[in-house]
Amino acid sequence: MALDIAGTDISVRVVDVGIDANDAMEIPDSFWEAGWYRYGPAPGAEAGNAVLAAHVDSLTEVMPFARLKDVPIGTIVTITLDDGRSLGYRVSDVRNIPKATLDGSEIFARDGDHQLRIITCGGEWLPDEGDYEDNVVLTALPL
Repeated sequence: MALDIAGTDISVRVVDVGIDANDAMEIPDSFWEAGWYRYGPAPGAEAGNAVLAAHVDSLTEVMPFARLKDVPIGTIVTITLDDGRSLGYRVSDVRNIPKATLDGSEIFARDGDHQLRIITCGGEWLPDEGDYEDNVVLTALPL
C-alpha cells in the first residue's frame, strides 16, 4: 500500500502495524514509511476509520510528515492498494490535539461513516518526556 498527499512531499509506502508493548499503535521503524493499523478498518472500508501514522522527525532531520499540519482543507489524498487500485479522499480537517485529550475510541472508530485518519506528532517537544505534546490528526473523506 502507498500514501500520497497532493501538493506535498508526503509520498510513502504504508505497512501493516499492530500494537506495541505500551498498548499504543505501532509506528514503523523507517522514517520513510507510514503504518496502517491492521486491527481496524482498511482504506476503502464500508464504515469506520482507517488509521495511518508516521514519525514527524528523527534526531537529525525533519521528515515529510512534519508538513501534515499545513495540508489545506480540500487537498486530495490517494491510497494505492497492493493490487494497484487507487482510492481517493479529500481532506476535511487538520488539527493539533493534545495527546492527553486524544480520544482513541473516536480516532479508531470501527463504525459510522468511513474516514481516513492520518496521524503524526506535533506541538512542542517535551524534553522531560521525550515526546511531543500533541498529535496532528488529518481527517479525509472518500471521494
